[in-house]
Amino acid sequence: MIGFTKTAIAVLSILGAVTAAPTAADTEIDYLSVIEVGPGFPTPQELGLTNADLSKPIPASIVSRDLLSKRAPAACWGNPKCHVNDARACFNYLQGLGGRRCEPSNGRVQMCKIGGCAWDARGTRGSSCSDAALGGAWVLNNCNGGGWVAGTNAAFGNGDMIVDVIGR
Repeated sequence: MIGFTKTAIAVLSILGAVTAAPTAADTEIDYLSVIEVGPGFPTPQELGLTNADLSKPIPASIVSRDLLSKRAPAACWGNPKCHVNDARACFNYLQGLGGRRCEPSNGRVQMCKIGGCAWDARGTRGSSCSDAALGGAWVLNNCNGGGWVAGTNAAFGNGDMIVDVIGR
C-alpha cells in the first residue's frame, strides 16, 4: 500500500507541475523588438507606439462595412495559420500608421510581420494603412479557430487591394 501511495503522489505531483507550467499565451511578447515593418515604414517606436499599444484588443465595431463597396470576397484559410495575438499586434501597428499609404509594389508587399504572422498587401492599387488594417481585422474576427487565424479580405473601401493574414 505504501508503494502505491508513493507512486500516486509522484504521478499527481508531476501532473500538477505540468499543468501549472506557463504556456506561450501566458508569456508577454516584446513586440517592439520582434516586429518586421514594411519597406520604408517607420518603426513602432518612431510612431510612439508601445507594447501595450500593440497588444490592445480589436474593437468588434470595426468589422462593419458598407455593403455596396466594391471588394473581393473575404475568406478564411486553412494552414499555415498564425497566432491571433501576433496578428493583433500587426493590426495595431498598421492602425498606428494611419493615412500613410500601403502600396502592393510588384503586386505584393509584406506590410508587417511578427513571429510567424505576416500581413501582406496585394493588388493593383494601394490604400491607407489604417484601411488595410480594417480589412485584415475581418480575418481576426471571423477566422479565429482556437487562437489561430489565416485569411484574406479587401482593404476597407478598396476592392483593388487585398490584405492577407497568414502564418509564415
